[in-house]
Amino acid sequence: MAESFFSDVCLLWYLKELKKNEFWKFKELLKQEPTLSDLRPIPWPELKKASRDDLATLLCRHYPGKQAWEVALKLFQQVNRRDLWAKAKDEIRNKINPYKSHMEKKFSDLWKHETCLGVSESAYAESTKAEYEQLSAAFAADEAGEHSVTVAVGGPDGVGKTTLLRRAMLQWAAGRLWKGRFAFVFFLSCPELNDTAQASLADLLAADWPAASEPIHDVFSQPEKILFIIDGLEGLKVDVDLDYDLCSDLEQPQPVHVVLRSLLQRALLPEASLLVALGLEVTRKFYYLLRHPVFVHLPGFSGHQKWLYFSHFFPDREQAARAFGVVRDTPVFVLLQYPLACWLVCTSLKQQLQRRRPLRVHPETTTCLYSSFLTSVFQPEGTGWPPGHCLSRLRCLCALAAEGTWLGRFAFQPWDLRRHGVSEAHALAWVRMRLLRQNGTRWVFPHEFVQEFCAALWYLLRPPQEPPHPRIGSAAQLVTAAMTEAPLYLVQMALFLFGFATERVAGLLEEAWGFPLAVDLREEVTACLRGLSQQAARGELLISFQELCTSVFETQDPGFATQVMSLFQDIDVYITSPDDLLIYASCLQHAQNLQVLHLNVEYVFSQDCGGMLDYNQKLSYWRDLCCVFSTSKDFQVLDLDNCVFDEASQAILWKALAQPTCKLQKLVYNFASDEGKSADFFKALVHNPNLTYLNLHGSDLSSQEVAWLSEALRHPMCSIRQLMLGKCDITDEACEDVALLLVSSRQLRLLSLLENPVMNSGALLLSEGLKHPDCALESLLLTYCCLTSDACDYIAQALVRSSSLSLLDLGANFLEDSGVKLLCGALRQPSCNLQQLCIITIIAITISCIITVIITITITITISEALGHFILHSRCYLTSVCCEDLSSVLISNEKLKTLKLGDNKIQDAGVKQLCGALRHPNCKLENLGLELCELTTACCEDLASALTVCKSLRGLNLEWNSLDHDGMVVLCEALGQQDCALQLLGLDKDAFEEETRYLLRAVEEKNLQLTICTKPWDTDELMLKGVFV
Repeated sequence: MAESFFSDVCLLWYLKELKKNEFWKFKELLKQEPTLSDLRPIPWPELKKASRDDLATLLCRHYPGKQAWEVALKLFQQVNRRDLWAKAKDEIRNKINPYKSHMEKKFSDLWKHETCLGVSESAYAESTKAEYEQLSAAFAADEAGEHSVTVAVGGPDGVGKTTLLRRAMLQWAAGRLWKGRFAFVFFLSCPELNDTAQASLADLLAADWPAASEPIHDVFSQPEKILFIIDGLEGLKVDVDLDYDLCSDLEQPQPVHVVLRSLLQRALLPEASLLVALGLEVTRKFYYLLRHPVFVHLPGFSGHQKWLYFSHFFPDREQAARAFGVVRDTPVFVLLQYPLACWLVCTSLKQQLQRRRPLRVHPETTTCLYSSFLTSVFQPEGTGWPPGHCLSRLRCLCALAAEGTWLGRFAFQPWDLRRHGVSEAHALAWVRMRLLRQNGTRWVFPHEFVQEFCAALWYLLRPPQEPPHPRIGSAAQLVTAAMTEAPLYLVQMALFLFGFATERVAGLLEEAWGFPLAVDLREEVTACLRGLSQQAARGELLISFQELCTSVFETQDPGFATQVMSLFQDIDVYITSPDDLLIYASCLQHAQNLQVLHLNVEYVFSQDCGGMLDYNQKLSYWRDLCCVFSTSKDFQVLDLDNCVFDEASQAILWKALAQPTCKLQKLVYNFASDEGKSADFFKALVHNPNLTYLNLHGSDLSSQEVAWLSEALRHPMCSIRQLMLGKCDITDEACEDVALLLVSSRQLRLLSLLENPVMNSGALLLSEGLKHPDCALESLLLTYCCLTSDACDYIAQALVRSSSLSLLDLGANFLEDSGVKLLCGALRQPSCNLQQLCIITIIAITISCIITVIITITITITISEALGHFILHSRCYLTSVCCEDLSSVLISNEKLKTLKLGDNKIQDAGVKQLCGALRHPNCKLENLGLELCELTTACCEDLASALTVCKSLRGLNLEWNSLDHDGMVVLCEALGQQDCALQLLGLDKDAFEEETRYLLRAVEEKNLQLTICTKPWDTDELMLKGVFV
């Protein structure tokens, strides 16, 4: 074929496509080419007078075979006929490149020997006709000529994604799919890359590149003609989601997960197209990496398609009907939407029919279903093996599966089998029993799930007191990996392990085989989880409660569920599907010691949400979940984050929280958009006497909704003491109702309005409320509230008249030195009871607040000019000038204990004044924040003097200032003295050179009461602002 294509006849067709002027230019360039490329020249007299026919003959005579085409292709580009160049390249690839035939052979073998199908190819083609039409249409260039397309094939595990992609690859290689669209299609099976530590993209593709093909690098000249099929992302040892630098070099060796992520995010060959398989868990983790993906969903089998599968699987229609009747009215019928489940069930029933046994399938759990399959295909009395050998040979097979799964390996070579005592004869016997498949020298289990099931079974078959296997982790190691951070294949193996830890499954296997099974598996799993719960409580690790609850649900054992779920007091729940809702509702009912529940609910209650539950069933399970709020005796905190409810689900939630048996103390409902529309929400606030904390951060509240909230909180039965309304879009108009709340609520002690456009007019209303004698508020947070120095006048008056206010945060407002002067006037009054004042500037001021302030302070300048002005001055509105007033306050006001001035232009001059006040015997300040205040080493003498004289100062934050080693020497000398009372110093030791780090460590060792750390007050500040609950 190669010789016929490289003939002068084929070349002539392309030469005839050249216009007259192009043909003449082609010949002139051909005259020069031998000099440039070290080729034997064609005599110019012959070349000059040659017709197109003659030229084709001359080229093939002087440059035989492929060489003539290499010259012609180069010259086609030089005469600006890239269309001819591209067409010729495609023809060459399609007609003479052995890659396609190599792929056709490889995937034909995979399809025949490794695909878990069970029905004819024609039946499969009919069932997936719609999906292949979508694949074909998705990769057609759009109207703008865009060729780079990403298609994600999604669906649950076992629905047939790998089968679909393998057949697509086979169809392309056979010339029946994407003809003319893709010159090259590369199939990357992620589990098969686990043994490769580092490789370039070119290296990965070279593994399947025939030696007779053109150099692999040549295929990248037309990347828009390349498709990468990526299958099995969940099978990678290392998570692609990890944040690594991307690579764009085809030749540069990188860790495999970096290469794959670079493909997914279009850093590598961005013009190429992608076809990616995404299971449910992988979709959650990786979908955001893909650029504008076209989604092709595999829905699984409909009821009619299930019957068609059975009728094709069983040649005898009567047998098909009988088998179908066994499962039609049972729970297993729902699972038959997955082709893999169909294959497992049909294979089991077929074996039972052949042995004339009663037909039955155990549908209670996934483990039961696979156990039914295994006990049907593996019957010791039918193997022909000597008595006593069946257990040892099954154990060898399961050891092969377990080691492979721990290594992320799902294909085996003969030496792998021999190492585990699986002889070729035994392997062929397992093939006959449908537990292994042979593809040349390659051996695989029928499906990865079957391998993972056998791998988990190894723990049940191991002899008592057997020493640890060097390449197979213990049951405790498997549970730990699955519950923390592990590849999905280990998570699935752990799911089966939990299933085997129940008496139901163990009894089913013992009854079928008569083998002794491990009796301590349940205790081993429980002991491991007990240790993990203790580590989680200490903050040493994070538990994946999705994996934990899924595994506990797999046992269907209430006693075991109670034993496990009661170990955990703080649980995270992320519900993205009806199946999740079912699992969590079942498991949380057993969490008897639950104290804190973090709950995220996505669009589970929407009408277009898929899943096996109807709407009423979803509400029923949601009601079961909400019952936990009353049944858990120590339940204290409910943290709802980005939850999406409808009216009915929301009513169930609030009614549950209003129950007299609900002990809830703290309710966090972040980024909610609809709570103001529900009367049941306000009833819960009023009728739950234990509820003292409410956080609605990020929830847009209209003025009317603020009024309703204020009315509910003013109710005599309401017990709310801390109200967090950060970033709720509360305007100055709504502050009237907030002020009314301050006056009327005798319970409210803390109010956070941070990141709201309160403005000066709103501050005036709030100040009037604070001045009222019935106001009991102790802490007020007005950070990012678009205030200016004018607001300080109103607030100062409130400070003088408020008997309760002890904490005030005015950070990130445009107060200036003049505003601080007004505040200091109030702070010097004996009637002022303020103990903590925070005026920290934080750079990340919200745009909405900036625009609001701009509107109030600018008339003649443009918005952009005003915005620039505000941002320019937002980091330096306090200077050293204000320190004179602050110093006088420190001397005259013994009540003030904390002063935070971070991220202001205090500078050395300001510190000098503050230190003078700290040395005064009347100063009782305990905490001083001076981070990012443009301090230098010059101020260290003043700080050192104050540290040795001031007996009250306990905390000092000096982070992010230009303090060098000499300054640290001065400070450390003071810190090491017995007169120094400081206990907490804010400094990032890692930001200094080694000499300075040694100095700081030495002073900590000398002064045992002193701690030097970065961000010393972060936890307390985040708790105060409602970030931490």
